[in-house]
Amino acid sequence: MQSKGLAGTAVIVREDGTRFLGSDESSGWVWQAGRVLASQLLSTSNFDVRDLKILELGSGTGWLALTLAHEGAIVTATERPGALTLLTRNVYGHLERIAAKSDEAISVEVEQCKWEDNVRVAGEFDIIVGSDLLYIVESYPLLLNTLLLHNCKRCILTWEERIPLEETSFLALATAAGFKFDSSIHVGTNEATNNRVLYLDMSFGN
Repeated sequence: MQSKGLAGTAVIVREDGTRFLGSDESSGWVWQAGRVLASQLLSTSNFDVRDLKILELGSGTGWLALTLAHEGAIVTATERPGALTLLTRNVYGHLERIAAKSDEAISVEVEQCKWEDNVRVAGEFDIIVGSDLLYIVESYPLLLNTLLLHNCKRCILTWEERIPLEETSFLALATAAGFKFDSSIHVGTNEATNNRVLYLDMSFGN
């Protein structure tokens, strides 16, 4: 997939894996929720990603991490072991291409993050982001634990609404864990599935 960030730099990533209509069970694709999250973060006048230290969970192809980095964010992109190869290839391949063609420097690191391992990615982060992380109900406690493990101050999530009742249970679990947020917002629609894309901005400890 090729696209351009707001700064005009082309972000090209390899997509791979099995893709089914309405499903995001492959981390090898750029999904609608990721595109919507980029749009929300980069086109909102009261949000500036420049110099923000961002931890992305479930980075997949690396498209969102690279897009945010081109806007000045300092990004750590993470994935589970089985998806790490594609992410690493895309991120560092992109960094090599821009280094060869221009003086532009962006900051993206790739790290393994398996939520079940309860292991913290090194560093301190201003914000944690993720797209389409809510399609497996059993992972909700692991996701919340991962956020707390990384001293999450603020977390922004987007996801395509597929299992509304189960996704609502995530909000209840997040509240019980101490996160504060307003209701999720409908910010887009996947035209292929007609599913809504929802946006949630959570804070902790404020």
